Amino acid sequence: MDRTVDFLLKKYETKQPGEQWKLETEYRNLKEYRDSQRIFLLDGIINNLHGNFNITKPQKDRIKYLIKDLDFNLPQTEEQYIVMILIYVKLETNRNSRVRDYYNLLGKYDLTINQFVKFLISLNKHHINKIPLPYSPPH
Repeated sequence: MDRTVDFLLKKYETKQPGEQWKLETEYRNLKEYRDSQRIFLLDGIINNLHGNFNITKPQKDRIKYLIKDLDFNLPQTEEQYIVMILIYVKLETNRNSRVRDYYNLLGKYDLTINQFVKFLISLNKHHINKIPLPYSPPH
């Protein structure tokens, strides 16, 4: 039987019948699955835009990064959340873009400007929380 190292490593990346995983492994596996489903949903959204919405590879990579990095804890659907991330990245990467340029897209996905602003606020909080606090030695 051909059991190379690569074969064995690949085999144990997935749960085998009767195998017990630690909670952190289960959580990581579930997160990877959810992230892959969200990226699949992103591809569907991009395809539905029918070329009216040019997304570069660096923009798509940034969107994927944010999808993996952010918690989807707002009351919107995952599809709406991904659309807001997409619009955010477009605004972030194009200095001439304005939010009003994306009103039609927000409307298409049943989002209001107020919901988008709340998303931006939560995104700012997320980025602020990632900034490490300066170390101060005990007195």
